[in-house]
Amino acid sequence: MDYKQGIDVSKWQGVVDWAKVKAAGVDFAMLRAGYGQGTADSEFAKNAAGCEAAGLPYGVYWFSYAYSAETAAAEAAACLKAIEGRKISYPVAFDFEGDSVEYAEKRGVNVTKELVSSMARAFCSAVEAAGRYAMVYTNPNFLARYFDGEIPRQYDIWLAQWPSQPDPASPPAAAGGMWQYSSSGSVPGISGRVDLDAAYRDYPAIIAAMGAPETPAAETEADRAREWVMERGISDGTNGDAAATRQQVWVMLYRMNGGK
Repeated sequence: MDYKQGIDVSKWQGVVDWAKVKAAGVDFAMLRAGYGQGTADSEFAKNAAGCEAAGLPYGVYWFSYAYSAETAAAEAAACLKAIEGRKISYPVAFDFEGDSVEYAEKRGVNVTKELVSSMARAFCSAVEAAGRYAMVYTNPNFLARYFDGEIPRQYDIWLAQWPSQPDPASPPAAAGGMWQYSSSGSVPGISGRVDLDAAYRDYPAIIAAMGAPETPAAETEADRAREWVMERGISDGTNGDAAATRQQVWVMLYRMNGGK
């Protein structure tokens, strides 16, 4: 089976020489954009710029600490903000692992198949709504335990499974689009171990055919004013065309003159 050779990296790989990585025959990279409710990976901006400078196509993944569909959607929003304006030519992946389960359970959340599937859908649907290509990263155990049977039909699966002698040309049946087949690879331009991946779909062509994601509309002065009055409790921000009440004007003037 034909495939593209890839790697995935985060801050743990340190400084990467992307020109050397590409020269070594790597076709694409998956970069950790961040994790949780909005923490950016400290090396993401450098890695993205390095890939772009080297002409190496890349996608991203977001390590989830979600414990509800709402928090998963918030993670998607944080991820989309992190990659805003960037030319992503591989998927945007929802990454839910053992640490994700542990975090949710510490908050008293019962982590079920129904819950995780709903979180994956919340994340991926938000990614798709923004014009990006969504994917789910998981391993065979988690795929069976935490994701319902519709998830692999709705979204490509990036499967993490590391046999002792992997053959990227013969992926596991559950690898729906991408296979992370080793966690101990060695690639010029990277110090230490790196994950190795194979992609079985022409993601750059698929994503190019989707068209560029829409650019968010520029924030207007009215938008900024609305946020200002909401932050200060002057108004709830609704019914913006209505006249201000005397009380709202009093509060605004009071606070403009140093009141709290």
